[in-house]
Amino acid sequence: MVSDVFISYCQPDAACAFELVADLERRCVNCLIAPRDISPSMAGPEDLIDAVPDSGAMILLFSAHSNQSADAQREVARAVEKQLSILTFRIENVLPCKSLEYFLRAQHSMDGFPPPRARYYARLSKYLKLQLGTRPKAADLLKTAG
Repeated sequence: MVSDVFISYCQPDAACAFELVADLERRCVNCLIAPRDISPSMAGPEDLIDAVPDSGAMILLFSAHSNQSADAQREVARAVEKQLSILTFRIENVLPCKSLEYFLRAQHSMDGFPPPRARYYARLSKYLKLQLGTRPKAADLLKTAG
C-alpha cells in the first residue's frame, strides 16, 4: 500500500498513534498504520517491513515503550536502509537507547508532550507537507495505477 507516511508505534501507545493518524488524515496526509492498513491475510512482520519503503516518510511515535521495542528498531533500520525521512515524534521525555540513537541522530525530532498532544499535530502536519512536497501524493499514484 502506498502512503505519504508510515506510523511506527508500540501497542501501549496505540490510542495516541490512532489519534495522530486521525488528525493527520483530516489535514490530508495519507497514513499507513497497522493493523488498520494491513490485511489479516498478510503473513506478519515482513509485510510491515515491506510497507516501509512504499511510504514517503516515517514517523516514529517515540516513548519508553518504543525505545525498548525490537520491532521499532527493525522498522527504523529498514527506513534508514531505504533512505526514508524519519521524524521522531516524542510523546514522553525519553532519550533513545544506543541502538536507536545510532539510526536517529541524523534525523529530525519533534516533541509532542506534555499533553494534550492535539496542539502539536498542526506543526507536525506542516512539517510533513513540506517534506512530502516534491513527492507525488499517494492518492494520485493510486489513480494512475488503477
